[in-house]
Amino acid sequence: MKEWFKYEFGYVNIDSENLYLTNSGNWSEIIDLQEQTKQITHENDRKSSLTLGFIIVVVCFFGFLLYKNYIAGKVGILLIAVTVGLGYKMYAYLKTEIGAKFKIPLVKITNITEIGQNVEISFINGDGDSVVYKLHRIDKRGIGLMRLLKKP
Repeated sequence: MKEWFKYEFGYVNIDSENLYLTNSGNWSEIIDLQEQTKQITHENDRKSSLTLGFIIVVVCFFGFLLYKNYIAGKVGILLIAVTVGLGYKMYAYLKTEIGAKFKIPLVKITNITEIGQNVEISFINGDGDSVVYKLHRIDKRGIGLMRLLKKP
C-alpha cells in the first residue's frame, strides 16, 4: 500500500510500515526521515520559524514601502490590492515549508481522532513519549485513508 494526501502544511505519505509527514509529498523525500524525537521537533520548529520570519519580513518591507508611497500620494488602491493578493499567494506557496517532517511507525499509533476536516494522531515517538500531532484541513480522500488506519 502506498497512499498520500495533502493537509494544510504539507503532505502525508502512507506505506505498509509508516506514516510520513513531508513538505512535498514526493516519495524520495521519505528515505531520510526519522521518527519524531525532541531533536527532530526542534529542527522542524526552527525551520518553521525561519520560514514564517521570512514571510513576516517580506510583508513588513512591502507594507512599509506601500505606506511610505501612499503618504506621498504615489500609490493607488489597485496597487495595494495587487500587493495584498501577491502576499497571500506567497504565503500559500510557502506554507508547505512550515509543516513538520518525520515518520510515525504504524505500530506506534495508539489513536486517531477525526474532528471535522482535522485529525489528531496519538502515537509513541522515538523517545518513548506519548505525543499528539494534529493534521488540519485534510481532504475527503485523506479522511478516508485515516479512517482505514484507525485501530478497531
